[in-house]
Amino acid sequence: MARKQARTKPDEQQAPARSPLKMLQELAALQEISRSLQVLDLDEILHLVLDGVTKTIGFDRARLYLINEREHRLECRMAAGIEQEKTAGVTLPLEKSNSMLARSVIERKPFIVEDAMEDPRVNRDLKQLFGLKSFAVVPLVGRGRVLGAITADNLTSDRVITPEGFNSLVAFAGQAGVALENAQVHDELRTLNRELEQRVRDATEDLKKTQDKLIQSEKLAALGKLSAGIAHEIRNPLTSMKVLVHALSGRLEGREKEQEDIAVIEDEIERVNRIITRFLDFARPRSPEFSRVDVNRLLDETITLVTREAEERGVLFEQTRESVPAVLADREQMKQVFLNVFLNALDAMPGGGQLSVSTRCTAGRVEIAVSDRGGGIQEETRKQIFEPFFTTKEEGVGLGLSIVKRIVDEHGGTLLVKDNPPRGTTFTVSMPPAGSEGALA
Repeated sequence: MARKQARTKPDEQQAPARSPLKMLQELAALQEISRSLQVLDLDEILHLVLDGVTKTIGFDRARLYLINEREHRLECRMAAGIEQEKTAGVTLPLEKSNSMLARSVIERKPFIVEDAMEDPRVNRDLKQLFGLKSFAVVPLVGRGRVLGAITADNLTSDRVITPEGFNSLVAFAGQAGVALENAQVHDELRTLNRELEQRVRDATEDLKKTQDKLIQSEKLAALGKLSAGIAHEIRNPLTSMKVLVHALSGRLEGREKEQEDIAVIEDEIERVNRIITRFLDFARPRSPEFSRVDVNRLLDETITLVTREAEERGVLFEQTRESVPAVLADREQMKQVFLNVFLNALDAMPGGGQLSVSTRCTAGRVEIAVSDRGGGIQEETRKQIFEPFFTTKEEGVGLGLSIVKRIVDEHGGTLLVKDNPPRGTTFTVSMPPAGSEGALA
């Protein structure tokens, strides 16, 4: 129940009696603010409510608390006549024994507290924080639920809270509660709509990815059949050509110019064979055979394969290796990954340069980074480099990096590409260590 106000002593400041005209003006102002509360922006309504309590009803200070249902607490959302720093982060448990605010919300009753410092029902922290003496607290009730509460006082002017002022506050809080409920429902609907739109976008994107994968699978299946037939039809005459060229080479011993031409023919035959092999590897990939692989040793073996070509192109290897855990991988497939990355790096530096290779363990993953000092990759190109048959090289087939990406994905790894300002590109392969939760078996 509301406690009766103590009578004022002769030396206490009395509230001046309000004339009928003053009361009519106040009522008209409250009605105008009530009409303004039809807006659906929550923050705007909070401001209007506090303006109604302070500027129209005439309280010196007002604080507006809203219920956080998830945390079962009251949160001070906005205040008038008080420094913002004081109200920031003020929260109260929604327990009747904790504060008059919580009691008002739980019981759905307004109260006047005559002497906050002596009243044990008033929260001790709020007494000290706001210097509470006499104050009113009124619940904000919507159509069917309590949303929070308003507290108001006259600390600055030390005026008594009159019955008329208290009744105006109660009446205004009733209208404000309905307006706040409308705004909260609108806010919730707006949030729900945004979430729904995001879910639709995510679902559409997932559907597109699934469709792309299905189309890609169908293409690969057709490509696999086609590749097998083409490989057979092309490799038979290639084998005959290779035998004849070898025989021709024996007959032309000592004829240097002709021997050079024959060497070119043999190299081109081998190049065609490699292209066919790449088609078959891409179209009919074999499943990886996992075993524990020492990453640093694997890199040593792969670098050995390209050392001679790197020297011929004037490219030097710079290596920064750390002792890293073994990974579960198909040794030959991972060697193919790094061989492709190294060869791409060499192609990016036709005039020579430095090729950096580093290993480290970070965030529970094994990282292998390969950095060249070439011209970098344009953003539009970077988006397509892992697509099958995309290439920027005149003699390329566009399968190398797509095979690399597929192998890394099948190993539970990630492959990132980024530019190194001012020049160059870094390919980073990240894999889970053997025995970790993310490692494949």
